[in-house]
Amino acid sequence: MKIFVNARFLTQPISGVQRYGIECSRQIKKLRADTVFLAPKNILHHDIAEELNVHVIGVNTGHTWEQVDLPFFLARNGKPPLFSPANTAPLLYDNNYFTLHDLAFYHHPEWNSKTFSTWYNILVPRLVLKCRHIFTVSQTVKAEIIRDYKINPEKISVTYNGISSQMLGIKKPPKEKIILAVGTFNKRKNHQNLLKGFLESDLRNDYQLVIIGDKNKVFAEAGVDESLLTNANIKIYGTLSSDELMNMYARAKILVSLSLYEGFGIPVLEGLYCGCKAVCSDIPVYRELYDGYATFCDPDDIKGISSALEKAAGTILEETITREEILQKYNYKNSALTIIEEITNCSQKELKQ
Repeated sequence: MKIFVNARFLTQPISGVQRYGIECSRQIKKLRADTVFLAPKNILHHDIAEELNVHVIGVNTGHTWEQVDLPFFLARNGKPPLFSPANTAPLLYDNNYFTLHDLAFYHHPEWNSKTFSTWYNILVPRLVLKCRHIFTVSQTVKAEIIRDYKINPEKISVTYNGISSQMLGIKKPPKEKIILAVGTFNKRKNHQNLLKGFLESDLRNDYQLVIIGDKNKVFAEAGVDESLLTNANIKIYGTLSSDELMNMYARAKILVSLSLYEGFGIPVLEGLYCGCKAVCSDIPVYRELYDGYATFCDPDDIKGISSALEKAAGTILEETITREEILQKYNYKNSALTIIEEITNCSQKELKQ
C-alpha cells in the first residue's frame, strides 16, 4: 500500500503550516521511500520538490486543483490513502487523512477575509466528519475539535511540530539585547500590544525589538498604529532567508509571542531551542506546551507585558529546557511515524471489512 501526499503546500510561502508539511514529508519519505508526493504546477520551493521527487499533475492550481484535479487523479489510480498536511483536503474523496492545525477560522472568522473564513467553515466541518483520521498539533486543538465538531477522540492523533532540519545543530553565538517576535502582521499575532508593552518598558532604550513578518501587510489591517513604529530601536523585517532567520534566533536574548490564539506556536519552540528566554501570552496551548519554560502574561495587559519583558531581560540566561529535551519531545520523525501508523491501521481495517 502506497501512501500519497498532497504537497500543495509547496506552492505557498512558508509559515508554520507549510513548515510542518515540509518536515513531516521529509520524514515520511525516509520511513516510506515509496510514498508519492503530488502537487500542482505552480511550485515555489523547487529544491524541496526535487528532494521529495514530487509529481506535478493536473492543469489547475490552488483550491480548484485540490478539489478537482487531485481526487480525479487518485480515483484513476486505485483510490489510495491520501495524507494532506496543510488544513484542507479534497472533499469528494473517500480515503482522506489530514492535519488540522487550529480552529482560528471557526472561533475568530474576523481575523481573515470573509471569503477565506466562509470557505473554511464550509469545507473543514465536512472533512472532519468524512475523513478516515485527523491529525493535529497539540492536545489543546484536539480538545477543541472534539468539543466543537463532536468527534470521537479515537479519530484524532496529536502530531507535534518540531525543530526544522535547517535549525538542527545551529551554533550559539553570544546573545545580544534583542527581543524577537516572528509572525505575520495580523490581529491574531497581537503586535500592537507588543509594541506598546515594549515602549512602556524600561528596555526601550537598551534593547532592540525585532519583528519579522509580512511588511507588505497594511499595518492598520493588523490593528497596528504606525506611530508606534517611530522608535529607532524597533525594526520590522519582511520574510527573511532561512539563514538570516536562524541568525536572528541565535542572537536574540528574548523570544516573545503574544498571540491571542495559536494551535502550536513554532517560534516559541525555536526560540527555546536557540537558548532564548521566552515570553508568551497566557493562552491554553502555550500553557500546555511551554509551562515551566516561559514567562506568561495577559496579552491584553500592557503593563503586564512590560513587566514580563523586563523579568525575562533580568533573568540570568540559563536554559530552561535543553536541546536534547526539546528534540525528544517535539520532533517530526515521531509525527511521521504516527501518521504512517494510523494510515496503515485504518487501511488494514478497511481491507478486512
